[in-house]
Amino acid sequence: MFPRDFLTPIPAAPKDDWEKVPAPAECGEPLVDPTELSPRIAYNGAYLSQGLPGAMDRCLLRRGLAHRLVRAAELLPEGWSLLIFDGLRPLRVQKALYDQFREVVTRERPQASPAEVELILDDFVARPVKRPSRPAPHTTGGAVDLTLCRDGAPLEMGTGFDDFTDLAHTDWLERACPPGLEEARDNRRLLYHLMAEVGLVNYPCEWWHYAYGERQWAARTGKAPFYGYCPECDG
Repeated sequence: MFPRDFLTPIPAAPKDDWEKVPAPAECGEPLVDPTELSPRIAYNGAYLSQGLPGAMDRCLLRRGLAHRLVRAAELLPEGWSLLIFDGLRPLRVQKALYDQFREVVTRERPQASPAEVELILDDFVARPVKRPSRPAPHTTGGAVDLTLCRDGAPLEMGTGFDDFTDLAHTDWLERACPPGLEEARDNRRLLYHLMAEVGLVNYPCEWWHYAYGERQWAARTGKAPFYGYCPECDG
């Protein structure tokens, strides 16, 4: 099974120093499909199944990130696997998600000013714009949305993928765990520590989002980002 420390509580999210993160110095590393590297990594094409414009029918990630996921899969007990919801994300998909979430926020918070709506949106969905100096995580190929499976079934995590509520915050169940969600809390711990073991960092507002080599990873590690905007996202 997992090492005992994989069930230790998820630490509170650190305050990332974005001011010190430079523009990515693109390394030119190619994109690969992680599902072709390991039988224990699958892709469910979450946005393709939703019919979002521009959604991809395969998962593409930077080679360095993909190989780290292979290492993570090899650390899993027999019968366990990784399921990827999303990897490289074209701007058309990002815009569809942004517009979709904007509608939800304005409907649920009719009194919110445009500036307040933008702040809420910023926590969960990056703006769908091409910014070479500050590329959105999924446009770099260095970010992945994923979960753990056992015998092919996704584990309970307390919310579904793309749940834009506070309950989706990675450490939320450490702060307030309603009765009946202890298993989800422990599953989040397993995913968090497994990804940390192979060098990935988590985006604190989303239990499913992990990254390597891009700006979130750089802000957390104090290193320079080396994955920049991928031209494949223009389509």
